[in-house]
Amino acid sequence: MSKSKNPDRPYHIIVWGATGFTGSLVAEYLAQHAPKNVKFAIAGRSQKKLEDVRNKVAKLAPERKNIPLIIADSGDEASLDKLVSQTRVIISTVGPFLKYGIPLVGACVRNQTDYVDITGEPPFIREIIDKYHDEAVKNGTFIVPSCGFDSLPSDLGTLLVADHFAKQGKKTASVRMSVDALKGGPSGGTVASLMGVLTETSYKEQWKMLDPYYLNPRDAPKGPDSSIPSFFGYDRDLKKWQTYFVMEAINTRNVRRSNALLGLAYGPDLRYTETHGQPGFLSASAISVGSAVAGTMMVVPPFQWAAKWAANKFIPAGTGPTRKEIEEGFFRVKLVGEAVKEANEEKPLKAIATVTGVQDPGYGETSKMLSESALCLALDRDRLSTKEAGSFAGKVNGGVVTAASSMGMVLVERLRKAGMGFEVQNV
Repeated sequence: MSKSKNPDRPYHIIVWGATGFTGSLVAEYLAQHAPKNVKFAIAGRSQKKLEDVRNKVAKLAPERKNIPLIIADSGDEASLDKLVSQTRVIISTVGPFLKYGIPLVGACVRNQTDYVDITGEPPFIREIIDKYHDEAVKNGTFIVPSCGFDSLPSDLGTLLVADHFAKQGKKTASVRMSVDALKGGPSGGTVASLMGVLTETSYKEQWKMLDPYYLNPRDAPKGPDSSIPSFFGYDRDLKKWQTYFVMEAINTRNVRRSNALLGLAYGPDLRYTETHGQPGFLSASAISVGSAVAGTMMVVPPFQWAAKWAANKFIPAGTGPTRKEIEEGFFRVKLVGEAVKEANEEKPLKAIATVTGVQDPGYGETSKMLSESALCLALDRDRLSTKEAGSFAGKVNGGVVTAASSMGMVLVERLRKAGMGFEVQNV
């Protein structure tokens, strides 16, 4: 892999959608934490809104007061080509991605510009895989969706477990991810994306999405996972009741895609599930029943319309948690892994990984994860195929990929240095 991709372009990173709630947080993060020699610009449709973001960022990082502004239009192919041809990496926060994101991915592939985003929309990822994966593989472009809270803790946490076992000469048989603690608030953009998947995806496609291997390569063998998610149970290893986790629909499919892209290197029959830990039986029971009822209701058009109306009224696009709420947020997820049991073993080797963040997971930590993913592609490409990337390095060199399969342990180390926790040990 080349030392850096497109080193002669004027920018390392362009933030597309910088005037949105999450996009402005990303601009702030880069201004405050990116190396001084990193050149980045912010882009959107409105000059005035971009100037407002730049002025806000300047108050936090005066040395970045002259961030370049770029005007572009997601509906204009020539405009997008001009935008992406100026940078090594595009960060996109413009959702709903199924509605607005596909032309930008196409421009990135045509112009061999690496791309990261924060989508949690499985049908969007499926569509860009079908349209652009093969071409991106051929020209060595990394298209990396879901680089925020969906789905980095799950994706990199599973990588951490599998890498830990691989160093001990083991394959991974199963990983159970549980949200152990979480404090954070919703934003209008996130809710709009969720409503978009529910209301603008055909019933036929929603049926396909039930396949646990929905995002895997079409020709990849399927594993043992069920289409029915984990709804209720007691985890003896974590000593907590478990219930349904709303983000499992995207996270589980990204984790399985990572293993598939890596040639089933984690394990040929990997089983992966996600749940949300609860303090007691009663709360777990109530949430499980509520999740089942809500999920059933949301496939019925009148309830979909009512939910969309309520979302637009009470959590409109461009809104989100206050700065104080973001700073007071946090998350902790735990992943229980079991290695493939050898014939001479009484019981399989087991390990527990913990991934932590110290701000609101959907915004403070997501802006960190997304920005560090972009910085990894912009600055660390020469390391992604070396042993620094972990036990599975060098297997993926382009395409519509995942963070774990493309950046591996190099990204984990970046995030550790940025304040996130990644720990794993045998138990």
